[in-house]
Amino acid sequence: MSQSNQVSDLTAGFLFGIGSAALFAIRPIFVKLVYAQGIDPTTLIAFRMLFSIPIYALMLFFLLRDPEKRRRLNFKNVLACSTIGLFGYYCASFLDLLGLQYVTTQLGRMILYVYPTMVVMLGALMFGEKINMRMLVSLAITYTGVAIIFGHDLNEFGSDVTTGALFILASALSFSIYLIFSKRYISQLGSRVFTCVALISASIGIFIHYALTRSISAPQVNAEGLFWILVIAIFCTVIPTFFTTAAVARIGANKTGIVAMVGPAFTSSFAIIILSEAFTVYHALGITITVLGVWYLHREKQASD
Repeated sequence: MSQSNQVSDLTAGFLFGIGSAALFAIRPIFVKLVYAQGIDPTTLIAFRMLFSIPIYALMLFFLLRDPEKRRRLNFKNVLACSTIGLFGYYCASFLDLLGLQYVTTQLGRMILYVYPTMVVMLGALMFGEKINMRMLVSLAITYTGVAIIFGHDLNEFGSDVTTGALFILASALSFSIYLIFSKRYISQLGSRVFTCVALISASIGIFIHYALTRSISAPQVNAEGLFWILVIAIFCTVIPTFFTTAAVARIGANKTGIVAMVGPAFTSSFAIIILSEAFTVYHALGITITVLGVWYLHREKQASD
């Protein structure tokens, strides 16, 4: 590959990474706009997946035209990917939506942002992976930043903040489990096939949940709410997942993870502009410290690997 092509690939990779981070980061803003229409989390996630699942199903259909991909996607792998997908795209997404009913988008984003620290801790607990002192320092830095914003919001908005924070912590934990167990199957099947299978299986779980708890014949939605859910489905679900895949293919997972650190800045900016959320010195300090902690953790993991 020529030097100009390498530069072009790097540039495209970083742009895809930034685009993915930005679109994922503004999702809680649109979620709040959906909630303003009186739509509950179960209805939101069900319609979100209803809008997005045809795209993933179509993508999987075209991917499986490759005989080698079909051969690898046996029953055992489908079952494993489906189970993992329930953690990443059903449990994690639903718990996040539940939490966003009680907390600001900025606090919710920062709590979810700590999932890399959970990946490290779960890796140590489940697989005996080593955590050195510098990693422990990065964990302490990360949670200190979150604690600053949490303390501010708890003082401003009351005990509901604790409820929301616990839901989103559970969401981050569920997503961490997804990441840990997905690595093996992504390497076997490819990221696009794995993502499609995982999302389709999660969607089925979400539809069953909706059918058991809500009215199928008379859904509690309105036109404006459906519009924002469609925006979430296309611009904050489908497009960023493909952007992430494109970024990883060009610049690697580590660099993509580092680029994703711009996410909190996008969340705060849009929360202030669209939702009129406050941005205080506590938010500035908390976000800065949390991002620093996650960046330091990324660096130490790269060094240890």
